[in-house]
Amino acid sequence: MKIYLFCPETGLYQGEDFADDILIKNEGQGVPHGATTIAPPAYRSGEVAVFRISEKRWEIRAVPLKN
Repeated sequence: MKIYLFCPETGLYQGEDFADDILIKNEGQGVPHGATTIAPPAYRSGEVAVFRISEKRWEIRAVPLKN
């Protein structure tokens, strides 16, 4: 099963990987810390996906422009 990786401290999306389906279906034991089975939404240039761990959802944030 595909899993989506994020930084546990910031929630910032870091890519995707795969985990064993059987372990994931067994009460989520196969999903490692800093990962979720919830796919991030599409985002555009100048945006980032951030996982809200307490709410178990992704949100899109604008990347601050550097001066």
